[in-house]
Amino acid sequence: MRLGRRSFAASALALPGLLKASRAGAQSAWPNRPIRLVVPYPPGGASDISGRLQAEVLQKALGSPVVVDNRSGAGGTVGTAHVAQSAPDGYTVMMASPSSHLGAPLLFRTPGYEGVDDFTHIATFSIGTAIVCVHPGLPIRSIQELIAYAKANPGRLNYGSAGAGGANHMLGVLFMLRTGTELTHVPYRGAAPALADLIAGNIQVVFDSFSGVIGAVRAGQVRALGITNPTRWPLAPEMPTVQEQGVADYDLPSFSAVMGPAGIPAEIVQRMNTAINEGLKDPVLVQRLAANGTIAFPSSPQEFQILMRSQRDKWRELVRISGVQPE
Repeated sequence: MRLGRRSFAASALALPGLLKASRAGAQSAWPNRPIRLVVPYPPGGASDISGRLQAEVLQKALGSPVVVDNRSGAGGTVGTAHVAQSAPDGYTVMMASPSSHLGAPLLFRTPGYEGVDDFTHIATFSIGTAIVCVHPGLPIRSIQELIAYAKANPGRLNYGSAGAGGANHMLGVLFMLRTGTELTHVPYRGAAPALADLIAGNIQVVFDSFSGVIGAVRAGQVRALGITNPTRWPLAPEMPTVQEQGVADYDLPSFSAVMGPAGIPAEIVQRMNTAINEGLKDPVLVQRLAANGTIAFPSSPQEFQILMRSQRDKWRELVRISGVQPE
């Protein structure tokens, strides 16, 4: 059967509409197969726990399996680069953090991605904080006393971190920048060895995660001076913040979020964002976050993107000041 000229023209005009409807139908059917949530760190750590909680929330809300895929290596860049290069169809997402998207891209010459622009911002999930801790043998019981002691003994206070360029390191750099003090950075292969050396008295200060040090604080093995969050932490409201002790603009948020490759359709992004935000209202999930030292941190995709862009500028400046060179 041959099409007449008018019939052919009508079919050609209808084709874009049919393709658009087909794409819309495919998106409305999403998800129709398992979603993969990449965690760019090994199993068992705080990031892995957060990623598995994200997967549970998404699976429950979307009614589709969400499989956690641990792809660790090179400071989180292996798994993160894999997601950046994946198809933007909503079937590959990841547990994202400032370490994977703001710190790591500055620490490697060829990370394989740009931490903000190469990704779709889907939803923030939880937020943590850090505690400024000192060895209890020091005559220091407040942030102002730490500042005075550091100024009287420039460079003689050693602070440990989980490694050069990480969040613990940058918190120390930010503290020196805001207070005009000089501390000596001692990088370790992880936060646990740094804490062990603080307890032993081999170093004097750490800027470490709430979940990482709170046990040692409550056991009297180290002394907590202040919370790095700008407001008091709900899980330890008795602890004063660094800001309320006179250090203005001292904050480097530590959050967990869901991101995907750039270009995921807006309809899919909105469904995932709604799923996360509704899931964060569950009291059982809130308790499980607290056990990981974190609290719920809902947002819109737009708010999340604004946060990432502002923090990217801060991380760039801190890494520059620190003098850390990309590997």
